[in-house]
Amino acid sequence: MHRKCDRKERFFSLNHLTGLVQCLINQNVLIDLQNETSVAGTITDVDGYMNISMKTVVYIDQLGQQFPMDNFMILPKYIRYVHIPKEISVKPAFEEHIKRMTQSSVNKVPKKVSLKTKRAQENQLRTLAENQML
Repeated sequence: MHRKCDRKERFFSLNHLTGLVQCLINQNVLIDLQNETSVAGTITDVDGYMNISMKTVVYIDQLGQQFPMDNFMILPKYIRYVHIPKEISVKPAFEEHIKRMTQSSVNKVPKKVSLKTKRAQENQLRTLAENQML
């Protein structure tokens, strides 16, 4: 489910509150926007820059009128407040998120050795064997 992210996104996810919002994926939340409107729905994706994608959304304008929508995208500069559901315990959820993000880098598969590198290593071994250093 996690998509590949660059170093900057990864840094923001681990060191800013972006990671906290990423813990709310697949949760129903209410987000207050800068223009005094609100959006309620299920978060489907949050990238490292805190761009939020939502589904089954109800947009609530300044007058309280509600407009149902299938999908909604929120840029971070428009977010005023994210209401965290009461059933989410913040500290364990954030610790689990950090653990997942750091484990993904530890379990990387080593790259395949190129032909050039392989030849260089063979030449080094031959040189060591010739000089009786091996």
